Amino acid sequence: MTKFVATIFTVSTLLWSTLSVAQSGDTDGPNANILRWASGTYAYTTLSDPRDRGWERFHMNVYADGSRTMNMWHDLKARSAQFTVIHRVEANFRPIETFVPYWVANGFKGSTLIRIDGDTLTASASGPAGQHDQTIPVPDVFSVGTHPVSADGWHLWSDNGESGVDQSSKIYSMEASADVTKPPLGTVRDLAFKRIGEETITVPAGTFDTIHYDLSGSQVWITKEDRLMVRMINERFDRDYVLTEFDNENYGEAR
Repeated sequence: MTKFVATIFTVSTLLWSTLSVAQSGDTDGPNANILRWASGTYAYTTLSDPRDRGWERFHMNVYADGSRTMNMWHDLKARSAQFTVIHRVEANFRPIETFVPYWVANGFKGSTLIRIDGDTLTASASGPAGQHDQTIPVPDVFSVGTHPVSADGWHLWSDNGESGVDQSSKIYSMEASADVTKPPLGTVRDLAFKRIGEETITVPAGTFDTIHYDLSGSQVWITKEDRLMVRMINERFDRDYVLTEFDNENYGEAR
C-alpha cells in the first residue's frame, strides 16, 4: 500500500511538473495565430409579412497566413432544418476544406467532409443513404455552397471590380433537400453575379460600408475586406436575411 501511494504521488508530481512547464509559456497578449475575428447573428424573415422563419449565427477567424475559417449554425425552423458548417478558405477565399452535418424535416440527412487539393475535390458523405465518396475536378476559381448565408459573400471572390458588368464563377452546391435518400454531396454549377457598387447601409447590427451585388437574382450587401454578409434580399422567393448582431476584434468596417 505504501509503495502504491508513493507511485501515485510520483505520477502526480510529474503531471503537475509537466503542466507547470506548459503553462510557463502562457501570455496575456492576443492569440498570435489570429489576426482578427468577427461574429454575428442573422434573422430570417419574409419580406411581405414579415414572418420569423429562423436564425443563423457565425464566427469567423482570420489567421496569420491570411486564411479564414467560418463556423456557421443555421436554424431554419420554418422547414425544420438545422445545418452546422465549418468552412475553411485560403487568403484569396478559394476553398480548402468543409465539414457539414445536416438535419432536415425528415430527420438526419447525413454529414459530409469536403477537401480540395489543387484541381481535385474529394467528398465523403455518410448518413441514411449510406456511405458515398466523390472525387471530381474543380476549376481554379470556384466556391462551396453549403446554404447558410454567412459565407455567401465568399462566392464573389473572383469579382473583377467592374460595376454593372455580368460576371460568372463556379459553385460546388450541396444537396440539402429534405429527401434523406439523397446523400449530402454537391455538383459544380455556374454562378452568375453582377457588382452594383459600393454602398453604406444600416441594419439592426449597425452601419456598414459594403459592396452591393446581384447574386443570381438575390440582392446582397457584403463587407469589403472579409466579404461578410450584411443583408440578402430575394423578392422572388419573399426572403430577407439581415444581420441583427455583430461583434469583432481588430475589425474596421463596422461604424
